[in-house]
Amino acid sequence: TKGTLALDNFLLTLNIVLPVFLVMVVGYVCKAAGMIPQIAEKTMNKLVFNVFLPVSLARSLMNIQEDSQLNPWVLGFCAAGVVATFLAALLVVPRVEKVNARRGVLIQGSFRSNYAIFGLPLAEALFPQGDGGVAAMMVIATIPVFNVLAVISLEFFRGGKCDFKRVALGVLKNPLIWGCAIGFLVSKLPFDLPDFALSTVNKLASVASPLALFVLGASIDLKKIRGNKGALLWGTGVRLVLVPAVLLTIAYFLGFRGAEFSALMIAFGSPCAVSSYTMAAQMGGDEDLAGQLVMATTVLCSVTMFLMIFCFKTWGIF
Repeated sequence: TKGTLALDNFLLTLNIVLPVFLVMVVGYVCKAAGMIPQIAEKTMNKLVFNVFLPVSLARSLMNIQEDSQLNPWVLGFCAAGVVATFLAALLVVPRVEKVNARRGVLIQGSFRSNYAIFGLPLAEALFPQGDGGVAAMMVIATIPVFNVLAVISLEFFRGGKCDFKRVALGVLKNPLIWGCAIGFLVSKLPFDLPDFALSTVNKLASVASPLALFVLGASIDLKKIRGNKGALLWGTGVRLVLVPAVLLTIAYFLGFRGAEFSALMIAFGSPCAVSSYTMAAQMGGDEDLAGQLVMATTVLCSVTMFLMIFCFKTWGIF
């Protein structure tokens, strides 16, 4: 029945979103209880950015199966949609926000979704019997593009002026991009890595998501939300409503259906990436606003994603 379907879809999404939110709550409580000094918070943030997230991204690309079948037009459309969102935000955000540190964060938040940490588990839950290759292959069109454009967004407005040499160096030095590159190269090796190497990668990668969320929760200062209310409302609306509404409408009329459409839905409709906070903190962006965007979009995504899944399933799109 429709009621049962709605409940199943709600519980499916809730079981993915709620643990993410609760890990952030634990981090916040630990910081409020005085268990995490500021220097420890910054050190953990640096470790996440330079070690654990790059390894996690590398593992995502290493695990892509050679026999995964995916219409290349889906990858192209996804990448084009992300780039178009970035360009649109690059034109609009400077007109509505005057502070450079916040401009880069808002631009990054508009196009960069949490596909790796939030999206892949959701895709696996939506299609437990198969079609997982579609979601896994979408990593190629999301994570590298997300990270390159995120570095450009933050570097572009660092220091109050555009320095293209610094932007290029920032892209080349970014550890998340190196993680993507290494993972892609390893996936193309004609042999499998030894078990001890794979086990090491898996253990390090498994730390990335919970530690990133924990540190994010520890960094949140609820007193500062009032000062960011306008930017937070704007950024959340763009990420969760405007971007998926525009791009998924185009995807529908282009004929994408089934697992391909669901992968696009997750790529365009997921909350802001956890790593966007980490990157903002490391690259001179407004880390408070970045963290609040991740928290707000992660919580509210349980509503928007539920509505999308319910509607698209009801309409037979996937």
